[in-house]
Amino acid sequence: MPTKYRSVLAEPGALRLMSTALVGRLPQGMSSLVILLLVREATHSYAAAGVAVGANALLASVCAPLAGRLVDRLGRRVVLGPVAVLLAGAYVLLAVLAADHAGALALIACAGLAGALVPPIAPVVRTVLRDLFDDLTVRETAFGLEAIAQETIWITGPLIVTVAITLASPKAACVMLGVVVVGGTLLFLRSPLLDRTPEHLVEHVHRGSALASLDLRWLLLPATLMGFSLGAVEVGIPALALHHGSRAASGFLLATWSLGSMAGGLRYSSMRWRAPLGSRYAPLLLASCVFTAPLVVAGSIPVAGACCFIAGLAIAPTFTCQYSLVGRVVIPGTEHEAFSWTLSGLIAGVAAGSALGGVSVGAVGVSAPFVLGCAASLLAAAAATRFRGRFGSASPLPEAAAV
Repeated sequence: MPTKYRSVLAEPGALRLMSTALVGRLPQGMSSLVILLLVREATHSYAAAGVAVGANALLASVCAPLAGRLVDRLGRRVVLGPVAVLLAGAYVLLAVLAADHAGALALIACAGLAGALVPPIAPVVRTVLRDLFDDLTVRETAFGLEAIAQETIWITGPLIVTVAITLASPKAACVMLGVVVVGGTLLFLRSPLLDRTPEHLVEHVHRGSALASLDLRWLLLPATLMGFSLGAVEVGIPALALHHGSRAASGFLLATWSLGSMAGGLRYSSMRWRAPLGSRYAPLLLASCVFTAPLVVAGSIPVAGACCFIAGLAIAPTFTCQYSLVGRVVIPGTEHEAFSWTLSGLIAGVAAGSALGGVSVGAVGVSAPFVLGCAASLLAAAAATRFRGRFGSASPLPEAAAV
């Protein structure tokens, strides 16, 4: 195991923190598919199902910063536990409404409510890691491991849903989501690292918004554009599989895409970088554009598999760099909200990219989503040049630029 990884995992409680966070966030990799299949079964309408999934993503995007700000003000345990219980209730209600053949509007509203109640586990993990490691190189490695680990959510989540629906039904899978949400969140809350009080909470609390940081506001642009690219490609990959006559290949290609991200993340996090942190962000986004481009001309399933692996290589490294940048530009006292804002931008971008990617398949062809993804990554790289030359590994932590 590389020394950098040992430095992270040797920290007492770090492995437990990240592993329990994965369990707590597992429903995020399951909910979209469950909602899609549940609403489709109840209404016999793919349109209603698609709107329900969109409402879930939209409310998750809008409410994430609010949840993060609540954590900054009230504390991690005060917010996470009750929100998880409320979310479980929303999933159970959704299953009951589907069993009672409620109308599409009721199901869509309940799906949106579930999106609004997602516990902010990811921002909490990233804030704890930021406060846990003073060494900036080790901290970036920790963010890298977190980005790599979260890929397992998108690989295992749909598989678990498929098994649950095969053995039972979409309604049972929805109830299962509620059980996993509560159980996973309670498991995460047992982590002793959540009791660490950051220095800024002892000295002072910033009462304003995290968006008072000009750099954080600027980071939202490339973060959202990256989400748009991921959303477009995520729609394009199944469309590519269907174009080549293999619906079953969709899951394989998406999993390969995630495996590519994990491989890229492992490589990035094990390297020693001389370039300043800010100088890596734009090239990583540009690499995402270049690595996605071969999917435009993929002519068969085996070729598409190789192209999907390559397309994923820059994803986890880009997230790692982005998390580290958020940690450097955040105003003390607004850490959870700051990480929530970039998550919100990512979710909004994914939703928009998925929608436009789907439309482009019918209007232009199966390669169109990949062209959109490349264009979004290219624009994100241009926006990220703002940070070029900043945050060298030996430089002190800056005061966030505020306007």
